[in-house]
Amino acid sequence: MDQLDKLSKNIIPPATDLNPLQGRKYTLTHSEATGGWLLSIGTQFPFMKLSSDHFDVIQAEWTTKMGEYILLGRININPESYNDKLDQVRYMIYQKELPHLIAQIIEADKRFILYHPLLLDAPIHVEIKTKYPEIYQTLYMGTARKYLKKESVSI
Repeated sequence: MDQLDKLSKNIIPPATDLNPLQGRKYTLTHSEATGGWLLSIGTQFPFMKLSSDHFDVIQAEWTTKMGEYILLGRININPESYNDKLDQVRYMIYQKELPHLIAQIIEADKRFILYHPLLLDAPIHVEIKTKYPEIYQTLYMGTARKYLKKESVSI
């Protein structure tokens, strides 16, 4: 995957820099043509693709589970594929790149997370979805505090 230093952030109303907490949704999209990344933040996941050269890499949302906030991410490994070897390769790539993807989401929405300090230690889970049961799984990825740059967290 390309470097994530070409990241643009788009906050879609009614979401703002600081709200909503429940149901805040992220879609990290990659452009094959430019190598750029776009993080969309809103209250709904985008319904349509930006263009044919863009694809959603990960979607995530703040939600509650047993009364506590969690960041629940989803990666959908090519639902149209019928090549389990290719899907296994994609899975290995996502496993390697997943910490970088999460760090980009957390760092891009750092102001929101610091405004809601209970999110600093909320668990992050990512569901890797595929039609092959041996690849389909949910991974625990730590907490937001782990992904923020050290100088950002003074709580």
